[in-house]
Amino acid sequence: MTAYFPRQRADAHISHMLESGKLPGIQYVLVDAQDIRYEYCGGRRDVLSGAPVTAETTFLSSSTTKTLTAAAVLQLMDRSKLDLAASLSTYFPSHPYGEEIRISHLLNQTSGVPNPLPLKWLHLVEDHDNFDADSALQEVLEQHPRLRFIPGSRYAYSNLSYWLLGKVIEQVSGRPYGDSLRSNIMEPLGISNKELDVQIPDMDKHACGHLRSFSALGFLMPFMTDRKIFDEKAENRIRFRPVYMNGAPYGGLVGTARAFSKFLQDQLRPDSVLLEDRTKELFYAEQTDNRGHPIETTLGWHRGSLSGFEYYGKPGGGPGFQSNMRIYPAKGIATVWLANETGVSERPIHKLTDELDRNFL
Repeated sequence: MTAYFPRQRADAHISHMLESGKLPGIQYVLVDAQDIRYEYCGGRRDVLSGAPVTAETTFLSSSTTKTLTAAAVLQLMDRSKLDLAASLSTYFPSHPYGEEIRISHLLNQTSGVPNPLPLKWLHLVEDHDNFDADSALQEVLEQHPRLRFIPGSRYAYSNLSYWLLGKVIEQVSGRPYGDSLRSNIMEPLGISNKELDVQIPDMDKHACGHLRSFSALGFLMPFMTDRKIFDEKAENRIRFRPVYMNGAPYGGLVGTARAFSKFLQDQLRPDSVLLEDRTKELFYAEQTDNRGHPIETTLGWHRGSLSGFEYYGKPGGGPGFQSNMRIYPAKGIATVWLANETGVSERPIHKLTDELDRNFL
């Protein structure tokens, strides 16, 4: 019976979160290298209609996308198509930041590229066919043409840095970002485009994003983002209309927790389908600034610890959604969760993840 205690604790914990209204809906999956060891899908994907969250419900993953973008870049290095020490300009010269930024700087967030507030970097799904992502990127670059610091001198998070990495992937692979990830990440892992993609595969199975009306964000968000994304109010929440991020590489993947767990399982296995051994080791290797001081990221992961166990993770948050995924190498497990509640700060996302994951450590 003791093997079931962690499950019972997790069930009770998540049920309480949903019943208390902390989140509208959530998917949470824990895996080892071979199997799903725990899964919870509950709450409502749409507060207004009451439609439930199931294992097939898709969510906008926000910045959790970045780790898969990083993996796609490292694959190009595996195939001798890209050099991490090369200048960004080698592969994508259409930027204002000079020649000092290396691909590795972009991956480990030491590039000095600005990080303007991205809450307006989205567009309605209904406008997607006429949306020009290249023009949107160039507009942001023109508005923010100066580096914050010398590349490599320190860590500072930037969504824009990963938007630029997406352009590197496109230029080197000769294919759109979404097509490149489909061929090189999703298909080798057996992930269908119904489970994970840069576009919503089935609107009837997609979660609506939500925002608490009576909260600091509920007050500020209308002044920080495009008001046309707001839809009807239901209970104590504002529902968002379906949106896409302007730049898929920094936060635009749409999928299920099961889909992301397949990526995590590949990373838990001794032999990765996606990365060669030396490249996988590099993926998790400690990074330093120009003075040799360790920084908090690898080439695509954030580092941390919980209950004495080191983890590699990547939280995500934005209008309507939040998420996180972690790998605990010493335990041989990984977790991922997706929820349809606005989250813009990493601290509460990490806190929620700690509460959930601690049940199994």
